[in-house]
Amino acid sequence: MNRTLIIGAGGVGAAVTHKSAQHNDVLGDICLASRTQAKCERIVAEVRAKGNLRDRDRKLHTAAIDARDVRRLVALIKDTGSNIVINVGSVHCNLAIIEACLEAGAHYIDTGIYEREGELNRPPPWYASYEWTYRDRFAERGLTGVLGCGFDPGAVNAFCAYVRKHRIDDIESIDIMDVNAGDHGRYFATNFDPVTNLREIMEDVVYWEDGEWVTIPPHSKSRVYDFPVVGEHTVYSMGHDEIHSLARNIPARRIEFWMGFGDQYLNCFDVLRNVGLLSHEPVDVDGAEVRPIDVLKEVLPDPASLAPDYSGKTCIGCLIKGRSHGKPRELFIYNICDHAACHQEVGSQAISYTTAVPAVTAALLIADGPWRVGRLVNVEELDPDPFMKRMPKLGLDWDIRERRL
Repeated sequence: MNRTLIIGAGGVGAAVTHKSAQHNDVLGDICLASRTQAKCERIVAEVRAKGNLRDRDRKLHTAAIDARDVRRLVALIKDTGSNIVINVGSVHCNLAIIEACLEAGAHYIDTGIYEREGELNRPPPWYASYEWTYRDRFAERGLTGVLGCGFDPGAVNAFCAYVRKHRIDDIESIDIMDVNAGDHGRYFATNFDPVTNLREIMEDVVYWEDGEWVTIPPHSKSRVYDFPVVGEHTVYSMGHDEIHSLARNIPARRIEFWMGFGDQYLNCFDVLRNVGLLSHEPVDVDGAEVRPIDVLKEVLPDPASLAPDYSGKTCIGCLIKGRSHGKPRELFIYNICDHAACHQEVGSQAISYTTAVPAVTAALLIADGPWRVGRLVNVEELDPDPFMKRMPKLGLDWDIRERRL
């Protein structure tokens, strides 16, 4: 029998708990753990209030944990009998949670790449610095680890693998594009952890082209694309997790990530950076060392608090070009997600929802067997078909728009 431990009680952790509870007939007893147990208790109460606990005879309980304390994590995994761990806590905790899973004998899923606090512009490929060094240990233990299984990274990696398997056998280029066409009504806010979100935007842009890594300044390259449903948006080239595994696992001349930003967002970002509030370097404030980025995190809206007022939709997908049987092909494989519908179902906005559903889909595929491969992998290394079939049943559909050439 499966049992599942969820680590992290932010916006994504809440959505993962709701979606896992909806499938607790497969995932079994569920424990939600974070540093602040009261947050976990509130999420569990919301799950029950919304009627999202499918099997009420299964346990849905909480625990307090410092996710960097490997010894206590091992004890919690063993005490709860968890054989699947879904890590949606701070990415700074990834390596400790991986160590605990290896010691306790649990399968592992995360949604973002490890970051060492204060580290910027890590040399590519990013996964090689930390996560990939654990491959031999996962294989030796016969444990499955699925890295970066949110939406981007995650579902988009599966999209690329699916297109390569079924649609385009010789891929020329992959452009992963993420647009949030929603409105939360706040002057400035981030949709997930501000430290992680703003670091992504601040770092140099890295992408893959002609067999090597290319680096350019942030916001120095943009394009306008006409997206399904949400229409035309300007997107900017950014460094992002999935490029660093896709470049290794899917042959393509160019692989690049793009994200949509409005002028107001970029103007605010530029001001914050120029006055030093995005700095990770501590400054002395009346004898106490404080990182400016941590102060900013405390004064910005909690990403989870944005959900009730969010309207509009997101569009995330992959524009893939290449040849199939010698003929040129171009297609856009994508998902559309509605903020208000997500809030109605699980109390979250679409950014949290689109991250949570792929993670829970992976957990189900490990529990059922198709993705229980006994090694550490990125999503595109797995058979995409079970994922592409299962994810819509959890609430995220997908579609393909092909342009005739």
